Amino acid sequence: MDTFGIKLFIAVICISLITFSGALPPAYKRHLDTVYGRAIGVILVMLILEFAGWVVGLLAAMTILILLPSTVSEGFITEGFTILEKKKESGPSNKWFSEKLLGKSKEIYGDNILQLPVF
Repeated sequence: MDTFGIKLFIAVICISLITFSGALPPAYKRHLDTVYGRAIGVILVMLILEFAGWVVGLLAAMTILILLPSTVSEGFITEGFTILEKKKESGPSNKWFSEKLLGKSKEIYGDNILQLPVF
């Protein structure tokens, strides 16, 4: 069997999984996050690395890492948030640096910023 065909097939599968990783159900990602799922992923990457070369092996490793569910919390508020925003007028001594430098007279309102994740 042609090794180029195998490498191309594995690369296309990996690129497809990376591209459509957001469409995978969370249940599949949770199965991959178990001890057995991670062990199978490492063994699969090692086999691909051995038989298809380091470029395709690196692509397979990236695919496994992208498919793992993210456990890092970035501190964004996702639910149950209430922000009370105080309107504060910037006086002559309370101006932003850009206002002082450019001489802008527009008022800047609010001192709380709400950041939400983009889906």
